[in-house]
Amino acid sequence: MKRLLTLAIILSFIIINAGVSYAQPPSPDAGAYILIDAGNGDVLCEKNSDVTLFPASTTKIMTAILALESGIDLETEMTATQTAIDRIGVNGSNIGIIPGEKISLEYLLKATLISSANEASNIIAENICESYEEFIALMNKRARELGATGTHYVNASGIHDPEHYTTAADLAKIARHAMTLPKFREIVSTHSFTMPVTNKHSKWPVLSNSNKLMLYDKNDLYVINGIKTGFTGPAGYNLISSATDVNGMELISVVLKVQNENAAENVRIYSKELLDYGFNNFKEVTLIEEGKVYRNVKVEEAADIYGLDLITTKSLVRVLPKDESQWNIQESSQVNENIYAPVNKGDIMGYVEFKKDGRSIGRIDLLAARAIEYKPAPVTLATLTSDPKKASENVYIRAGSIVAGLIIIFIIIRSILKAISKRSNHRNHSRKYF
Repeated sequence: MKRLLTLAIILSFIIINAGVSYAQPPSPDAGAYILIDAGNGDVLCEKNSDVTLFPASTTKIMTAILALESGIDLETEMTATQTAIDRIGVNGSNIGIIPGEKISLEYLLKATLISSANEASNIIAENICESYEEFIALMNKRARELGATGTHYVNASGIHDPEHYTTAADLAKIARHAMTLPKFREIVSTHSFTMPVTNKHSKWPVLSNSNKLMLYDKNDLYVINGIKTGFTGPAGYNLISSATDVNGMELISVVLKVQNENAAENVRIYSKELLDYGFNNFKEVTLIEEGKVYRNVKVEEAADIYGLDLITTKSLVRVLPKDESQWNIQESSQVNENIYAPVNKGDIMGYVEFKKDGRSIGRIDLLAARAIEYKPAPVTLATLTSDPKKASENVYIRAGSIVAGLIIIFIIIRSILKAISKRSNHRNHSRKYF
């Protein structure tokens, strides 16, 4: 009985402490993984995220980005060439587009992102630029612009090549940008679609999204809304997933090189573990709100005495642990010294900065909430001598004031002397006659 009581106490202690402890991130059996906040790109957990690996069909995210950013109308018809079909590769994913077939850019994008069709990617590449090679060069340029410096492309679809590589961190940056493009977001969240009738096809089968995690996952924490699968033998199974919760917080997970037994299913399990960890243990926190009066400052030579409110230009929202003891946030501000009127409404007067663990996570400018008119202070000898800078800035005005003052004093003294002289003459005149 005593042993049972002791065991019960120990179990109770474990349960209570488990409820308040900060959950540890999962450890997927993958070559690399990363989980980020889609809003700011903050890393919530990662492993080997800067290790060079093969992207496989996650390459198609960049192909779609360039197509959508090209400015070409989505209704524009593009013609499939034999070269585009030949570039599918051995056992490459495709939907059976035929050389000479005309398909709109919108449906080529759907085939690329939803069905992961290699030939659709190649057709897009051949039509966006003057040549396929020029498109590949543009892919690499855009990757660098997005901060994906560990990425190098040699094709538009992701077929294996030793010189075609990326990292989990780079793919997270590329995916994060892609999800800011409304049409991209719409397409990757589509569960299935049917190609329209073309000059080569009178009928197409229903084409389902290759992202089975998005198709079949149901939970109360979040909804998966994209984005892309990938597989080749050397790359293993890759999956990039995006999900949002009811509060609008969006996370992106990247899992690369899953090559164990049941890898096709495990890459989905690992992605879900990362998303579960993120939504269970993190939340969006508004560190400062847009339009907030942050401070009131004195304005020298102002027409009123009420001071100037400094307001924030925008809100700062970050994804932080639900356990606030893990935050370690430092707040500091810098405001211009010696503010003089006039001040215009909207003038930048300083900033407030937030740091986490010593690293800056956001800086917000502080603006003048209203205009302040100039009203010069009365001129005195004390004010002239006490502030040499102001005296030098207004030297002509000050000098003119001094001269005017001396003239007035001279006139007053002269008038007094004249009056005294007149009285004296009057007395002398009186004595003479009386």
